[in-house]
Amino acid sequence: MLKITDEFLDKLKNKDDEAFAKLYDNYVRLIYHIAYSYTYNREDSEDIVSEVFIKILNAIDSYQEKGKFKEWISMIARNTACNYVSRSKVSNVVKDDELTKQIPTNESSHHDLMMLFEEFLDDDTRSIMILRIVYNYKFKDIAIALNMSIGKVQGLYYDGLEKIRKVY
Repeated sequence: MLKITDEFLDKLKNKDDEAFAKLYDNYVRLIYHIAYSYTYNREDSEDIVSEVFIKILNAIDSYQEKGKFKEWISMIARNTACNYVSRSKVSNVVKDDELTKQIPTNESSHHDLMMLFEEFLDDDTRSIMILRIVYNYKFKDIAIALNMSIGKVQGLYYDGLEKIRKVY
């Protein structure tokens, strides 16, 4: 995982291409998953990813919270996705089944988990399960990223686990 240092932040503030490439490589999948959890569409999610990285670069000078960079990026991604969906007025969203085939993961089991989540869990629970299991987010960090209380996140997570257990 990318270590966010003052030196790295300075490079981003100075629009260093190498620093941006590292930022992109480390966070593109996370941002894509957050975007997809709102749009359920590959193309829209890719548009949101691009928009999020532009926003990150434009707002990097205002970033102040040391140690909370991942949460800051997640919040930008969530807000951008919400705004995108509101702007698009997407009411009948078509789910994109290609997503799970195209997501590169370190473990092949992630593909199977994603398929289970897609089939059996509601939107919020699916987002929580992805952030917790695939990205190892803490409940507190998920609550911040999804703008929910920790209790709600934990409740949905454990309900999701129970639903998945029943399937098996």
